[in-house]
Amino acid sequence: MKIAILASNNGLGHIRRSILLANKLVKKFKVTILCSNEKIKKFNFNKSIKIKNFDIELYKKKILNKKNNVHKFFNTKEKFDLYLSDNYPEIAYEKKNSLITSNFFWHDILKVNTNYYKKVEKKIRDRPVIPNYLFCSKYIKKNFKIQPVGFYGNFKNKSFKKNRNAILLSFGTAEMNSKNKIYEIVNNLKLGRKSNHPIFIEPKFYHKDLKKYNIFKASYDEKMYRKIAIAIIKPGLGTITECLSRGITIVTYVKGQNKEFHYNAEILEKNNLGINFNYLSSAIEFACLMIKQVKFLKEKFNLAKKLRWNGEYEVINIIEKLFKDKVLIMPNGKRK
Repeated sequence: MKIAILASNNGLGHIRRSILLANKLVKKFKVTILCSNEKIKKFNFNKSIKIKNFDIELYKKKILNKKNNVHKFFNTKEKFDLYLSDNYPEIAYEKKNSLITSNFFWHDILKVNTNYYKKVEKKIRDRPVIPNYLFCSKYIKKNFKIQPVGFYGNFKNKSFKKNRNAILLSFGTAEMNSKNKIYEIVNNLKLGRKSNHPIFIEPKFYHKDLKKYNIFKASYDEKMYRKIAIAIIKPGLGTITECLSRGITIVTYVKGQNKEFHYNAEILEKNNLGINFNYLSSAIEFACLMIKQVKFLKEKFNLAKKLRWNGEYEVINIIEKLFKDKVLIMPNGKRK
């Protein structure tokens, strides 16, 4: 069976999840990932996986402009037996052999409720949506059959390490109107630093002068993550998963962010997995206060460890059952 995974190029979380899923699927099937060539270079993946450059330019703008032809972008020359989409629901408009693995839809976030998207959603209802068991949006829960799965990937740390004493500041894709404020906050970190815990910040906001203040450029590799005790993040699911899979305490800030981020922050707090603040400055103050509270940090580590992991195996089981039950049917009656 030939499977295509369409990974949204909005951020890196969708691509990361798609690679984790593809690494397992390729052991049984022929797998191609369709996404940005430039972004997928940041990840390691099984050499048997084919990569095809794919992007819907200005995807969110097309939704806002109420374009009724987004599904046509998925008419690739190569045909596949199954399409897995994260996060392009429009593929279901024409392709019956598709499954949506999304936690939210952009047309819901952007409040675009056209007849086109009503038709798209009607097509999706013929089969289940496969979201994360904690972070599935209220909209998808309400309007679709779901078969939720655990977090993709495994829990990486066997035991809590007391010697982790660094803070990560992750700003995500900062909009132009917030960059100046972030630069101001980063520069203020130099003032009155009384503790010696390291702080890692994103490369685009880092300059060499910060090193003497124990502030370093984030590399987002295992060497860096082994030092991180608390991560201050904009709560996209990709970043959340990177932190939870290592038992890192999560602090979020959501002022001015979209509905997805607010909802994810709410879920983190509801499950005692994170602490939310409206403002980045407040989040930083809290993290600096809590960095030496070992009992608090260990509690968050243990909660993360108990979550459902290796969700990609659950996805494979769902796919195989849907074919077995003929909810999905191989094109031309082929065997999978």
